[in-house]
Amino acid sequence: MIDTHVSFGPWPWMDFSSVTAQTLDAHLESEGIQEAWVSAAESILFPDPDGPDDRLLAAFRSCSRVVPVKTINLAMGNWRESLDRAVGPLGMRLVKIYPNYHQYSLIGPQAMELAALLVEQQIPLLIALRVEDERNQYSLMKVASVPVQEIVTLAAIHPDLKVLVLGAQVGEIAALTAGADNVFCDIAFAETGNVMDRLLASAPAGRIVFGSHTPFFYTRAAVRKLLGASVSEEIRRAIAIDNARALKGS
Repeated sequence: MIDTHVSFGPWPWMDFSSVTAQTLDAHLESEGIQEAWVSAAESILFPDPDGPDDRLLAAFRSCSRVVPVKTINLAMGNWRESLDRAVGPLGMRLVKIYPNYHQYSLIGPQAMELAALLVEQQIPLLIALRVEDERNQYSLMKVASVPVQEIVTLAAIHPDLKVLVLGAQVGEIAALTAGADNVFCDIAFAETGNVMDRLLASAPAGRIVFGSHTPFFYTRAAVRKLLGASVSEEIRRAIAIDNARALKGS
């Protein structure tokens, strides 16, 4: 399986102190994850994502399972230089943004410019719709999810941009995949009875990818969603591997 939704590093309201690069790699292997797209959790709240992202690269330098994800903060004045360094000297081919935490609109000029640059580089854009369930957030830091319609608008304006939305719930996945043909969604926050059956009744199987939101969530929960689904092996493989490969272009 390819896990498109993994984080590494500290988060203020959860204890990830026991999660090292080595233990995370071993854990993912034990759950059948052959490739993991990993971003630095610290980059969400750190003033400049470059520091946490450099530490992420160093931590997993010798781990072939991990594909490091570059966090870009469009509220920073140096985001273009940060992007150029990531896709140039560092060779990173996945870019992730947190519009709600970094406080900008997806239909604003910076997001539109980023989208155009990623189309030129043939790099997909990962958008964290939410990091935590709003009901479980720390009481003094409530962060609303990214507006679904803004994601749909951005994707529609840039039809050649591949967009992966992370953290969407079942109803949001249906709206996102119906709103634009270039939007993919992961399954980490899709929670309901017979979840995969209900999800695939409202969203095309070709635009659903496996994502666990490890270590915020238990990896096994996402694995069971997929392996326990009453779907064909062709669809199971598409969600587990093939769709993510098509998204990343490899």
